[in-house]
Amino acid sequence: MKFYYPVSKRKILLVAGDLFIVSLAIVLSAIVRLGIDGGLNYVKGNPMSFAVSGIVLIATFSFAELYDIRKDYKSIGIILSIIFATAMAFVVTTFIFYINWSLRIGRGVFLINGALVIFLIAGWRMLYSYIIEQPLFNRRALIIGAGWAGKTVLEEINKAKKAGITVAGFIDDDPEKSGKRISGIPVLGDRSVINDAIRQHTIDSIISAITHEKHADLIKKLIHCSWNGVEVIDMPSIYEQLTGKIPFKHINDMWMLHVVISKPKAYGKFIKPVLETIISSILFILLIPVIAVLSVLIKTTSEGSIFYTQERMGKDTRKFTIIKFRTMIHNAESQTGAVYAADNDHRITKVGKFLRKWRLDEIPQLLNVVKGDMSLVGPRPEREIFIKEFEEKIPFYSQRLAVKPGLSGWAQVKYPYASTIEQTEEKLQYDLYYIKNMSFLLDIVILLKTMRVMLFGMGK
Repeated sequence: MKFYYPVSKRKILLVAGDLFIVSLAIVLSAIVRLGIDGGLNYVKGNPMSFAVSGIVLIATFSFAELYDIRKDYKSIGIILSIIFATAMAFVVTTFIFYINWSLRIGRGVFLINGALVIFLIAGWRMLYSYIIEQPLFNRRALIIGAGWAGKTVLEEINKAKKAGITVAGFIDDDPEKSGKRISGIPVLGDRSVINDAIRQHTIDSIISAITHEKHADLIKKLIHCSWNGVEVIDMPSIYEQLTGKIPFKHINDMWMLHVVISKPKAYGKFIKPVLETIISSILFILLIPVIAVLSVLIKTTSEGSIFYTQERMGKDTRKFTIIKFRTMIHNAESQTGAVYAADNDHRITKVGKFLRKWRLDEIPQLLNVVKGDMSLVGPRPEREIFIKEFEEKIPFYSQRLAVKPGLSGWAQVKYPYASTIEQTEEKLQYDLYYIKNMSFLLDIVILLKTMRVMLFGMGK
């Protein structure tokens, strides 16, 4: 099924608008400071400097999650976040300019540009929220199937108020559901009324949310709808776009096989390992002073070794030894056996709490990346005893082993620490999303979000 049209259109509009505003602010600031002719010539003479300003702003907004198309950019809280993010981009750009003096632009132009960007971006985002409420950016949908999958996707659509989807009703072949309302949405009838429902409710999209095998007649009707301009999309695709997760309870083996076969392999197999080995080597060398200080703190405040090693299972069930800074007391599992760390776990040392909070205990794993056992980004490596347990209870859990485990991952930046089966299921949905959508851009997004977690002490 294809990418969900209104979601992509909205994000494209949002990013394109920001780029236009940044460009406009650059030109206006130069003109205000130097006049029309002088300003235009100044912009032409400093293309790299202004390009850096734009790139930093877009990266900062992505870092601050200001490209979430579900947010209301008219709210005071979001406007303040935009102003703060823009100011942070201004500070970062200033730092870059003073590191590379050749990029530096005039102070007057730079200050005027910063003020204009804050004012214009805030205004543009408010205008964006108004624009997307217009009919052009809103679509009416039918959900085929009023069971678990249908109710789940409806719940996510309702959460995403700004996603531009209005559900007109359900279609379900169960006669007991016909005429009833599910979560406030009517069941309009069985598959025989699909065409009538499309005409009466001006339907743009049909969401197929049927977990069992589809009836041949229903498939014919959906094909007919598609040929007549009504978009047909399956529940996993729209759920993925709305949440950044894969609903593993609504997919089957053939769906997963299609994902694995169709996934481009060049980046994951050739480019990603080389890039991550180089980056990890450089980071490890730069962090040697930090490693030395943390080693002294761990050694002098608690009994036991500085590092903690443990066997984990990696890509294709290959076992390797992970290395971390020790955050628990010596022989922490001697009495409890293999258990997850819990909130306020008495086994965690004082220094260990600090290391976990700021994710500093993960630094030594850069060596695992250099050795090729791990990636910078991927599903977190797990112990064999837990993997065997989860494989018995959670469908598709073993698919996490299709790629190298990561120092950080989509599940880690999107969901807090998991200590129950239910929470592990939730994180698996994010891991499957990463495996399906693995790319250079997604890896950059995850690394930026990881930096935010570390900078604001959001670890555990």
